Amino acid sequence: MKHARTTWVMALILLSPLTITLPLLTSVSSHSSTTYSIYRETTMTYTVAVMRTYFGSTKATALVQVPMDLPPKGIGFLAAKGKCGQYVLPFTVTNGTALILKITSTNPANLYLLPTYTFQTSPNGCSLLGSAVLAANNFTAYTMHWVAPEESTFYILFTGPTTVIILKDQGSTHPVIQDTTTTYATSTETNFNEYSSTSTTTYTTATTSTHPLYLQLPTLSSLEIVALLITCLGITLVAVFRERGR
Repeated sequence: MKHARTTWVMALILLSPLTITLPLLTSVSSHSSTTYSIYRETTMTYTVAVMRTYFGSTKATALVQVPMDLPPKGIGFLAAKGKCGQYVLPFTVTNGTALILKITSTNPANLYLLPTYTFQTSPNGCSLLGSAVLAANNFTAYTMHWVAPEESTFYILFTGPTTVIILKDQGSTHPVIQDTTTTYATSTETNFNEYSSTSTTTYTTATTSTHPLYLQLPTLSSLEIVALLITCLGITLVAVFRERGR
């Protein structure tokens, strides 16, 4: 009786749905590594402007400046105490003539540029009464830079006590009309060129994780399940009958 009971318990276990499905599910541990790639693109656009000027030339008359080459000049004064001596230096110039003179004096002196040779000074003869084109008072060192507004004769008036005044040319010029080659711009064009550049940067990251992985065998059809149950029942019945036959 004990053997028969044991046999029936085994039969119920074998026929149980849980017993049938247990071999179909398996749990395993798996390491999974995933790699991600991120792409970043940067596009830069810039424009370059190129300007070209085209020139032409022709033969024509032009006004050019040529050196005057004024020689150095020394002026000496002998004046009574409290009085000033006077000296007048005439210049005949054309329109555009540049007078550039460096003037030094051993004692303070005065300079007046006049458009006429007639003038009037103070009772001591030191200062000018009236207006002047250009004036410099009480100098010991002075650079005169003057451009003639017209073709004419002008006069430089020096006044001062007992002193020595030295004049040196510092690059005086006068204009001259002469044949020359004149260069001039004929046309100008501007070209705009657009450029672009693209830079790509790739970032790669990897992650690893461990988690259970369940694998399931293909699901049995209804006929396969019925056949399996009949087979298990047949095995069980055979075992029972053998047990009774003992």
